[in-house]
Parts: sequence; C-alpha cells; structure tokens
Amino acid sequence: MTRTQTILLSLVLGVVAGLSLRALGHPGLLWLAGAIQPVGQMWVRALQMTLIPLIFAMVAQGAAQAVQGGRGGRLIGTALGVFFALLSLTALLSTITSETVLHLWPLPPHALAGLAPDNAQAPPGVAQQLLAIIPDNPVAAAAQGQIFPLVIFALAFGLAIARLKSADGSPSTLPATLAQIAQAMMVIVDWVLVAAPLGIFVLALGLATQSGLEVAHMLAVFVALCLGNSVMMALVCYLLVLACRAAPIAAFARAIAPAQAMAAGTSSSMATTPVMIEAALDRLKLPEDVAGLVIPMAVSLFRMGTVANAVPAVLVAAHAAGIEPSLLQLVVAGVAAVLASMTAGGLPGAAVIYAFYAPGLQVLGAPLAIMPLYIAVIAIPDPIITAASVTGDLTAATLVARLMKRGR
Repeated sequence: MTRTQTILLSLVLGVVAGLSLRALGHPGLLWLAGAIQPVGQMWVRALQMTLIPLIFAMVAQGAAQAVQGGRGGRLIGTALGVFFALLSLTALLSTITSETVLHLWPLPPHALAGLAPDNAQAPPGVAQQLLAIIPDNPVAAAAQGQIFPLVIFALAFGLAIARLKSADGSPSTLPATLAQIAQAMMVIVDWVLVAAPLGIFVLALGLATQSGLEVAHMLAVFVALCLGNSVMMALVCYLLVLACRAAPIAAFARAIAPAQAMAAGTSSSMATTPVMIEAALDRLKLPEDVAGLVIPMAVSLFRMGTVANAVPAVLVAAHAAGIEPSLLQLVVAGVAAVLASMTAGGLPGAAVIYAFYAPGLQVLGAPLAIMPLYIAVIAIPDPIITAASVTGDLTAATLVARLMKRGR
C-alpha cells in the first residue's frame, strides 16, 4: 500500500475503533483509549518541530532566488500581479461559499472536543491581530510558533540577502545554505511520517471516542467544500478567459484538457509541468517567453486549488471549535492563505498542509492539532484540487500573454 492509502486506512480504523469503544462504554477500554492519546500528540509535536525552520528557510531562499534571477522584469511583475489577483479572488469566493455552507448546515458544537481544551484562550482582538502581522521580535515569533509574522520577516530577509555580495563580488551563498537547511528539515519530516499511520490512528481513536460521528461529519464537510470550491474556481477560470478575450473558450478548453487529465491522474502540478508547457506552446500558441517563465513560476507560486481548500480548512476548524469569525478576521485569514500559498512551495506533503493551513488557523484561534486529520483525508479531493490548480496555471499564462500583448 502507498503511504496515502495507509494513512486513509489508519484514519478509518481509528474512527471505527473509537465509535466501537464509545458504543460499548466499557470504562477500562475508554481509559485505555485516553491513556494512549499522548502517543498521537507526541507524533504531532514531532511534525510541528520542523515547521518553523522549514518555512523560514524556504520562504527566504525563494525570495532571494527570485531577485537574483533578474530576468524578464516586466513579465515577472505582470505574472505576479495576475497570480495575486486570481488568488485573492479564490480566497474571496471560497470564503463566501464556505461560510454560507457552514451557516446553512452547522457543524456539531463539540466536533473537536478531543483536540480543543476546555480552557482554550479566546482569539486575540482585531487590533492585536493587525499589530501581530509585523513581528517586533522575529525570534520570539518563531519560538511561539507564530507562522504568519515569520513569513513576513522571511520575505524581507530573503529580499535583503539577494542584494549581498561575496568578497569576490559574486552573489551571496546564503540562499544555497538556506536551501540545505530546508532539505535537512524535509529529511526529518520523512522520518516522522514513517509513524504517520500510528499517530493518525491514535488521534482518530481519541476523537471518535469523545465526539462520536461528529468528527466524521466535520471531515465530510471539509472534503465536500474542497471539491466544490475547486470545481467552482476551475469554472471561474473559463469565464475569465472568455471575459478577457484571451483565447477562444472552446479552443482553450480543448487545449488544457490533457494537462487537467494528467493533473488528476498524478495529483502533482510538478509532474504536469511538461504537459502544461506543451499545451501552452503547441495548443494555445502562447509566446515562448511567457510559456517558459510564467508556467514554472505558477507551479512554484500560484496554487489556486490550495487556496480553495485552505480557506474551508481554516473555517471548518474554527466553526468546529465554536469560533464565529468576524468580517475582519475572515479577511486576514484569507490574506494568510494567499501569502502562504505563494511562499511555501516545495514542501513535502504533510509539511505543506501545516504551512498552508497554520497561519489562517492561528488568525482565528482554531486548534492546530486538527491538521493530522486533514492530512489523512486530503488525498480524497486532491486529484480535483490539482486539476483546478493546473487550470489556474494555464489560465494565468493565457491572461499574462494577453496583457503583455496589450502592453506592446
């Protein structure tokens, strides 16, 4: 079995075992289920310990490399503008649909009883959240696990080291050092993921024992929102191409279909990159510089499908923990999802979930411990999420080509 299949099986077995223990009601068995919970919590902490150095190294190194590349300034600027606009639109629409669904079909009030402690602190106030975006002490922010401020500092740090020179006038070697740090963290993550089936089984067992079918309800809503938002954004891409007259809509749909199929089959935007470039050059007839630069940038920075599932992940966790986000909190959480999607590329599967979801969860005060459950079920909608991301990548390249042509 693959790791994904093993994790899914562990989740199902944990939920079934927990529901069985809950139905039996035997005090000794229930005590045993509670006694082994520290095993699952230790696994979560082992995964979290790599998060801060991994995110900092990846974000700083990515920002430095982008500056040191220095080619195609106008093209890069146009591409980044298109990426940010489309990701912002994705966050907005995903927030509207997710909040609508969660209010029409509310989650059980105690779905996260096994994860959220009874004495959980209230979310910070609006003013405190806005001030916390810029860390006054980045070391303290890292020590406290405050990911969103750390991303801001890492971006500034990466831009700064890109301007440094070695003694012989060559570019600084700091970006390469940061890349090695990130690779070392990835090795540790791989080690920790060996125990993923056991950790997820124990966590699911504890949740099902305490919450019954409520946790299954919560995860089903999450998966449904991921699928719905991904399909919605793929349709929005077609509408944007049509509205901007970037390409004939029927020809565009035919041109990107092979890439969409490849994405759904592999669940990997990276593996689909050659097919996307071929579709851009041979089918969409985009300029070589646009296809050669924008599509690799999109794979690295522009993850429309990720934002479409990060928003419901954050909101589902918040509602399951009994948190009703304010309008400004929703806006800040959406910004966090957009920035995370553009800065946390290249991470391994479990770490990327933490990098994409954690900033928004922290903004709303939702428990980070829910993320191993997301890791277990994200494989279900992942083919559709990846297909939506690839649709967004080719849409962005088509729109950039249109804007560059209009600029000339």
